[in-house]
Amino acid sequence: MLDFSKPDAPRTPEQEKRRSLFFWILLGLELAYLFRQNISNGFEQLQMQALRVNLPWPLLMLGWALVLPASYLLLVFLHEAGHVVGALLTRFQILSFNVSRLHISRRASGWQVRFRKPKKGLSGMVQVLASDSRNLRSRYALLLVGGPSANLLTGALALYAAYMWVPYSPPFPFTGYLLHYTLLVFGWMSVVIGTLNLLPLKLKSGHIIDGKHLLHLMQGGPAMHQQLAALQLSSLSHNGTRPRDWNATIVEKLLSNHSNSVLDCYAHYYAYCYYHDCNDLEAIRLHLNEALDRRHLAPVAFQQYILGEAAYVAALHTYDTEQARHWLNRAQEVKPYSKEEGLFARAAVAWAEGQLSEASTWLQAARQQLAESLDVGTRTQAAERMDELQVKIEQASLVAVSV
Repeated sequence: MLDFSKPDAPRTPEQEKRRSLFFWILLGLELAYLFRQNISNGFEQLQMQALRVNLPWPLLMLGWALVLPASYLLLVFLHEAGHVVGALLTRFQILSFNVSRLHISRRASGWQVRFRKPKKGLSGMVQVLASDSRNLRSRYALLLVGGPSANLLTGALALYAAYMWVPYSPPFPFTGYLLHYTLLVFGWMSVVIGTLNLLPLKLKSGHIIDGKHLLHLMQGGPAMHQQLAALQLSSLSHNGTRPRDWNATIVEKLLSNHSNSVLDCYAHYYAYCYYHDCNDLEAIRLHLNEALDRRHLAPVAFQQYILGEAAYVAALHTYDTEQARHWLNRAQEVKPYSKEEGLFARAAVAWAEGQLSEASTWLQAARQQLAESLDVGTRTQAAERMDELQVKIEQASLVAVSV
């Protein structure tokens, strides 16, 4: 059975939301207190600028309300595009490109473009696959630098253009005002975001920022070995090597290095996949429990996924229906399932609870989803898991009919 004796995540999502709301309320009150006079002066300046360009101040404010988010989305797009350029120059394959609601991903049937809600705490992301392990450390570093470099370069160009090519001076034409200040806003935002991404900051969402990755690679410590080992295993799996055939030395390298970060959680997840394909139930329980203990360090989507794996193991390996339902409920507490998430876990729990029709429906949806996966090695393992569950559903259906 799975281990309930170890401490759970420090705070629930509801507690995190209340804590975050309290923080922002306090910050807002403090800023209002400190800058109440500046706010008044800022409003007067806005009115003066509106008079100079012959526009009503509400319309000018609306323009700024549109320019700011548009500038931010553009700099996020350019940041991720910088990673794409870096990936292409260093022999990485692009698996997905995400900016806000835009999601472009590779599927077995080709490229897919969709618009959906972005991941929590993440404005953009590029997922890549290493084509080989040669000079992986330096290649990965260049890929990471690509994003911040794109922001710094485009920001510098925008500021140069604002000051040198589009000087803003009387008689204050509206087009000149708009272009000048848009370039200034975009330029400074790009420089700030590019600089921040080069710093080894810790994101609350659990994602690892570029600067943190780069620091790991420069230090050459446990975190670097975990990062590179994870890239190698991901490459092996996508190229058709199923988990039980992974190089055991790479798996051990993942486990023997301890970075006290989310990478430890990922290390135990990879070990779980490896031993699951080796049918080593004791090791499956060990590494799944270790990953569960560290899940609070990981992004919400991964927390949901690993809790779903716990539900599956409880349903099909330890045959504990109560635990299976418990872990599935915990997964949905962390993040409610969309229609594409947790399909196999829901099928396994439905079978354990005797809901055979529901289990068949979820399993069929999981098979359709799996057919589009590019991860050939994991797809082979997952197909066998689904075949196993299909047999159990059919056997249970025959028993139900005979009774």
